[in-house]
Amino acid sequence: MSKFIANVANVPELLKLQDADGFYLAGSDLAWQLLGSHEEGLLSASEYAKFFAYLRAKTKKPLFADGQSGFGNPLNTYFTTKEFEYYGADIILINDQKYPSKTAQPRPDDFYSFAGRLKSALDAHHKSDSQIWAKLDGFTEYGADGLQKRLALAEKLGAAGALLNAVPATATKRLSTKLPLGILNPDNADNYQKFDYQFK
Repeated sequence: MSKFIANVANVPELLKLQDADGFYLAGSDLAWQLLGSHEEGLLSASEYAKFFAYLRAKTKKPLFADGQSGFGNPLNTYFTTKEFEYYGADIILINDQKYPSKTAQPRPDDFYSFAGRLKSALDAHHKSDSQIWAKLDGFTEYGADGLQKRLALAEKLGAAGALLNAVPATATKRLSTKLPLGILNPDNADNYQKFDYQFK
């Protein structure tokens, strides 16, 4: 049975959605709340982490943190992972975009640059404290073959799961992986039911 992960941007939303199995604070949602812009690249990792701590204090349910594109290079990604763990993230998402991330207009990064940042996050985290998931945002650019290649990379490096963003049902049917998968912004509501985690 799929788990429902609620997108929340503040404590009142979290308290209102107590039927959720977990929560996700998207960087773009936090940027909108704090800055009036959906450009998550305007936030620093520390700004995000400190706000995230308010949510952590209000729930014991799993919290997904938006590690974006690691807030820079692999070294930045390493220390971002450490900081997010410190503030209580259960699952840290590292996306495959160029820095700074742009939710409205994703710009997929080079395959090897993404691999380097994901590996840095995995090297930084403590398995007893958190999980590292890949967030794959660039389907419209790299298509089904590119999606499968990045999913296989995440699995090979040791990621614990993957969140697929705006991937159509026709493509998800062909995926081959042992990783638990989440879906965000599917092309139709029925597509939600085929995944381990539904982000809404």
